[in-house]
Order: sequence, then C-alpha cells, then structure tokens
Amino acid sequence: MVRCCKQLMTALLLTLFSYSVSYSAYAIDVADITDDELRATYLTSVIRYVTWPQENQRQRLVIGIMDADSVYQTLRATPLQPIRQLNLEVRTVQRLTQITDVDILYVGTRSLPQLSAIAPLARNNNILVVTEGASGREEVMINLVSSRQSRFAFQVNNDRIIEAGMTPSNDLLMLRGLELEMAVAFRRKQQELQQVLAHLNELELELDANEQRQVQLNERISMLEAAIDERDAVLSAQAGSLEDKQMVMDSQQNTLNRLLRELDEQRMRLFSREEQLAIILQSLQASQNTLESLQHELQIKEQQLQEKQQESDILADRIALNRNTLSNQQQVLREQRQAIAEQVALLESREQTINRQRDILMYVGIGLLAALFFALLSILLYYNKRKTATQLMRTLDELHDAQDKLVESEKMAALGNLVAGVAHEVNTPLGVALTATTMLNDRREILLGAINSGQLTKEQLDSFLSKAAESLQLTERNLARVARLISNFKQVAVDQMVTERREINLHNYLEEVMSTLSIELRRVGIDYQIESEQNISMLTTPGAMAQIITNLTTNAIRHAFDGKEGTITIRAKKIAGDNVQIEFADNGMGMDEATIAKVFEPFFTTKRNAGGTGLGMSIVYNLVRQKLHGDISVRSKVGVGTAFALTMPRITRQIANT
Repeated sequence: MVRCCKQLMTALLLTLFSYSVSYSAYAIDVADITDDELRATYLTSVIRYVTWPQENQRQRLVIGIMDADSVYQTLRATPLQPIRQLNLEVRTVQRLTQITDVDILYVGTRSLPQLSAIAPLARNNNILVVTEGASGREEVMINLVSSRQSRFAFQVNNDRIIEAGMTPSNDLLMLRGLELEMAVAFRRKQQELQQVLAHLNELELELDANEQRQVQLNERISMLEAAIDERDAVLSAQAGSLEDKQMVMDSQQNTLNRLLRELDEQRMRLFSREEQLAIILQSLQASQNTLESLQHELQIKEQQLQEKQQESDILADRIALNRNTLSNQQQVLREQRQAIAEQVALLESREQTINRQRDILMYVGIGLLAALFFALLSILLYYNKRKTATQLMRTLDELHDAQDKLVESEKMAALGNLVAGVAHEVNTPLGVALTATTMLNDRREILLGAINSGQLTKEQLDSFLSKAAESLQLTERNLARVARLISNFKQVAVDQMVTERREINLHNYLEEVMSTLSIELRRVGIDYQIESEQNISMLTTPGAMAQIITNLTTNAIRHAFDGKEGTITIRAKKIAGDNVQIEFADNGMGMDEATIAKVFEPFFTTKRNAGGTGLGMSIVYNLVRQKLHGDISVRSKVGVGTAFALTMPRITRQIANT
C-alpha cells in the first residue's frame, strides 16, 4: 500500500508540473520578480532570436558574465534547457583575454569603461555583447535599461550584431515583459519541482528503510515461533522420571517466557513502526490536498494568462498600425530631406565658386613667398641628407677595408664575417636613402624652374610637398634602419653594459613583458603560458631581461612556428647557489644539429631572403653572458620543438659604465 501511494504521488507531481509549465507559466506576481531574474532570463531567451555562424557544427553556447556575480548565481541556480539542440554553459569572465572563449557576453555596469576594448574583440569572434546602462549606442549590440518605473527595457543595434557575424530575428524587438515573465515563472517552477522531488526521494528512502526493518522483524518472529515449536516437540518426546520432566519443563518454561518477552518487544517495535508509517501516510495525504489546491490556483492563473494573451494580441495590432504610420512619416521625411539636400548642394556649389576665386587671389599673393621658403628648406634638407649619406658611404668603405684585412688573417675570421654581414645589411637601405635624396633634388630643380618662369601653380606646389614628404620619410626610415644595424653591430662586437638595476618579482615581470607581446602573439595564433614560483625576487637589470624575452619570442614567431599556431611555455624556478633558471620552450618545428651549432653566431639566419639579420640570438647570448653574468643553452628536436635554458644569479653585481 505504501509503495502504491508513493508511485501515485510521483506521477501526480510530474503531471501537475507539466500542466503548470504548459498553461500557467505567466501566473506569478510581477512585482515579486527581481531585476537579476529578468537579466538572467533575458540572456537565455535572446538566444532564441539570434543565430550564430555554423550552428550545426556546434554542441554548446557559452554565456559569459563579466562583473555581475548576482546574475551569474541566478543562472547557476537552475539547470539551463538546450536551445536548438545546443547545450548552454555559464562562465565568469574576469579578464579581456577570456572574452574569446564565450558566445554571449554580459557586461556589468562597473566594466562599461572597458567597452571600447571589448567591442572589436566581439566583432572579430562572433560574440553577442549585452550591456546595461551604456551611454553610447553606436558601440553596443544590446543595451539593457532597468528602472523601478518601467521595470525593464532594452535597446537593440542590429547593424552591430550583423557586423559580428550573427543573424538577428525580426522578432528580437518583441522580446519583452510577457515572454520574460513567463520564462521567470518557468524557472521558478523548475526550482519548486526539484525541491518536491528531493523531498519525495527522502520519503521513499525512509519507506524503504521501514520496509526492510519490518521484513527483519517478521523473520525474527518466524525464527522464534520455530524455536517454540521445536521445544514443544522435544518436551513431548522426552521420557523419564517426573522430576526430570518437571525440571525440563521448568527450563522450557523459562526459555518460553524469555522468548515471549522478546516477541512482545518485537511486536511493540512493529507497532511503533506502523504508527510512523501511518504518520507518513497522513503527510502524503496532506501533500495531496496541497497539490489539489495548487491545481485549483493554476486553473485560475490559466484564465489570467488567456486574458493577458488577448491583451498582447491587441497590443501587437496597435504596434503594427504604428509601424505603418511611422513608415509613411519616414517616407515624407525622406522626400523633404532630398529637397533640402538639393538646395544645400546648390548653395555649396555657389560657395565653392566664391571660395575658389578668393583662393586664387590669395595663392597669387603668397605663392612666391611659400615657394621660396620651401625651396630653401628643401636645399637645406638635401645637403644635410647628402652629408649623412656621404658619411655612411665612408663608413661602408671602412667596413669593406676592415673586411679585406680580416679575411687575410685566420685569427680574425669571425670578426670578418661580422663586418661582411653588416656591410651586406647596410647596402640596401643606404642605396634606397641615396635614391630618395637624388629624386628629391631632381624635383627641387623642377620646382625652381617653375618659380623662375613664373608658371608655378598650387597643384605643382602641393605635388612637390607631397613627394618631398614621401622622399624624406623614406630616407629617414632607411637611415634609421642603418643606424639600428650599426648599433646592433656595436652591441654584438663591443660589450655595452646596462647598469640600471632594480628589484623585481620575476613572475610578475614575465607577465608584464608577455602582455606587451600578447597582441602580436594572438595575431599569428600563438598562445603562451608562464609556470613560475610566485615568490622569486631578483636584483637585476630589467631592460636586459625584457630584451632577452622579446628576442626569444620574436625568434619563435619567425622561425619556430612560421605562420602556424602553437604554444610558448616559460618556466622559472630557484636552483642551488642562489641562482635562477628560466626555460623558454616552444612546440614548433625544431632545429637540426647544424642549425643548433650556429644558432648563437652573429648574422647567422635561415630567413636571409625574408628580412632576417641574424643578430637576435647573438644579442641574447651576449646579454645573458655579459650583462646578467649567466649562461644559456639550447636543446631542440625537429618536429617536436626547441627549449632555451637560461641560468643566472638571483642578485646581479653592479658593473660600472664603460
């Protein structure tokens, strides 16, 4: 009987919940709904009206909550139902680098200052951004507005949603009060059902335990009755004297009395269990009565829902009528704007004619002065660039002479290779700078001819200034490259000491350096990980440390991955002798034995035709050995990856400037 009641109550609860969800989801007190429930419900409901690219290849959609713990807890309180066969998952977002892992991002009010950085990431990664209280509508996709008067409102920018690669439904703007309140009611019914089912499971476990105890009591009673029957059989079969029989009977009587007492105790326990079962049945009956009253209330709320549905239909008709009226008004406005635009165009044409005539008179007055000024400036710049180019050519000739002398001496072969590399690298930008300077001089002579003949026009002057700026920029960039190459040459050939020291936390400093490189790493699809002890403090030269990490990262991007995706791992730990070991590893294409043997040689590169200079790893070697007084080694395997191991003292001694 108890088992039947239990099954009946379970079926009744499931039927009642299905009925209440299907027909009475709106039947709740609107004033009782919190803003967090509305926000959480809107985030799950808006998915029905937005389509993501390649949804048929996905298994889930991830909702990210940024700086809104209450909304996150509300979403986690109830299991999320799949939408379009896509499972929903909720995560918290604490850093901008985690945004690319979500599909929907809710930005709390305290994170709105970061919206300018969030917007481009969302557009490039198909992310729907939902903000609250954002002031500018141009950068947002969906902006929520919550107040005690209007309860809940939102702004939708379909253009930004489409730019992010998603397709919004035409019914997205219709998602508001009625549907959201119905969704909130559905979530609450789910929570109530979970509580009722949990209570029902507890009752089932208690009933099962009572049934097991009752079975054990029945088995005990059966055993006692069998023992009594066995004793009776023994008494009837015994023969002997009356005294022996009397003693046996007394013994049997004592045993019987003891068994009867045990039987009475077992019966009392059984009666107690039956009373407990009766109380449980009464509780189940009371629950059934409560469910019947809830069913009656749900019927009343169903009628209220039908009334609300009728009001919603009337409101939809009014909205359609207002849309038609608004469309007609917009057509009239467009016609008026077109007429105004024609008048404005006519006025602008007349104003341009007047301005052109005034400009001609003004340019005639100041043209000669401006031309003379720029001519003198061009001549001065030309001679300055010519002087610099002459000095660089003289330096290049000296480098060639040094190369010839070093080649003759076997002892200076390495330095000869170094000078030859510098000469080769300097030739190209120096030739470009010389060509740009010569072209600028030719244009200057043409301009002087036009000035002397009195035929200088504004277009000729503007063209000369534009070409002169391009030539000067080209010359400056190439001369700057020459200067950098010569500086690198000096840094490789001569030990330039970096004397500025300060105390740093190694883990935090590695994070800072890699964060400055994170944009370039993400652009080429490379991730990085830092595995370091948190409490490593170093008194060292941070500038040299930053240059080492930057050169190793740049070398990995150009050579180890070569346009492919991968991972860079940086490990740091303390070792014996108050030293620190840093391992910079990648899972790229690796190096063969011949490349490993020459990796630290100046001007050795496998990317000579792609712009490589071969100075990066040589600079790293000199910085580790000379500036940080440490050591560096490399191990690599083709197709597996490369790892550089740097060992250096935790406290670097001060070196005087030279």
